[in-house]
Amino acid sequence: MQLDKKSSRALILIISTFTYLLFGAYVFDLLESKADYELRDELTYIRYLLQKKYNFTTKDFSLFETIAVKSIPHKAGYQWKFAGAFYFSTVVITTVGYGHSAPETLAGRLFCMLFALAGIPLGLVMFQSIGERVNTMIACCLHRIRSLLRSCGFQILPKITPTHLIITSLSIGSTIILIGTYVFHRNERWTLFEAYYYCVITLSTIGFGDYVPLQKEGILQKDPVYVLFTLFFVLTGLAVFSACVNLLVLRFMASNTDPVSAAAREPPKTVVFELLASRTLASRSWDPQRKTSAYSSNYRASMESSTSMKKSLSNLKTQKKIRKLDCCHCFSREEKKKKEKEKGNSIRKIPYRVRMGPIESVEHLARSASGKS
Repeated sequence: MQLDKKSSRALILIISTFTYLLFGAYVFDLLESKADYELRDELTYIRYLLQKKYNFTTKDFSLFETIAVKSIPHKAGYQWKFAGAFYFSTVVITTVGYGHSAPETLAGRLFCMLFALAGIPLGLVMFQSIGERVNTMIACCLHRIRSLLRSCGFQILPKITPTHLIITSLSIGSTIILIGTYVFHRNERWTLFEAYYYCVITLSTIGFGDYVPLQKEGILQKDPVYVLFTLFFVLTGLAVFSACVNLLVLRFMASNTDPVSAAAREPPKTVVFELLASRTLASRSWDPQRKTSAYSSNYRASMESSTSMKKSLSNLKTQKKIRKLDCCHCFSREEKKKKEKEKGNSIRKIPYRVRMGPIESVEHLARSASGKS
């Protein structure tokens, strides 16, 4: 059995992803296994020294470890006051999920599940919409910069492509990461690499929880400015990187679609508006030599492009219909519809005329009027 193009691509993606997972597992095993064994031996030795020094029983020492782990989130202050709860809600709907704190009551856990089920799709749609607006704003800024440079005599960027948008979005995202790295390095007393590692893991929504800000010295209540910066960093960074992901996904999906569906999703008006938007206001000036406005010629060129697009779409639809006319019943039904349509078109229709552009003089109209009189 021969697979079609889309199925082959899906199969290749599945195999590639699984191979990538195997490669990652091998590398992590190679890099982390030795350190894991050393850490286990060190913890066992420390546990033995503490039990020997303070005469803990095995049960008491296990209880002590549980209390120590449970008390870690409470160093930051009250986790479920408004500031801490808002931080937790942000971590939930962005799917970062540090795991630094979690609801303890039955009602809290039930509400957390319902809140996540409604909030995660809402957050994804919001970031997708913000990503599209960010891409639009970047494209507008690039057009303005190109126009400014051309007015100064620099002929660069003949065409703004999605590659330019991706590079610009990644540059903005890298700047946000560098700013966050410096701020967290100063406030959390992390090394520069640890702060950079935290920023990348957070904005990729992985959120291991090995590095979590706002978790020391009651900072949730003592430093609201730093709390707001952390929230702003997470939301803004995710919005910018959503713009990059949006462009990459659209680019992949565009290459993954067949011509019929891709052309059907692209209305002819889009071509007209893009062509009109590419003209400047200066092109609407009156040209006495051509006896018509440049704007009207642009409009005609745009309408011609629209007409050609409509013809190509009608041809594609015709080809699609031919495939459907395999049985006699379908063929006769289509013939009946065609005859009814021709009968309806036989009724005389009132023609209409597009208003012409301005003309230079009206003397010939005055002469024709005097001749009739």
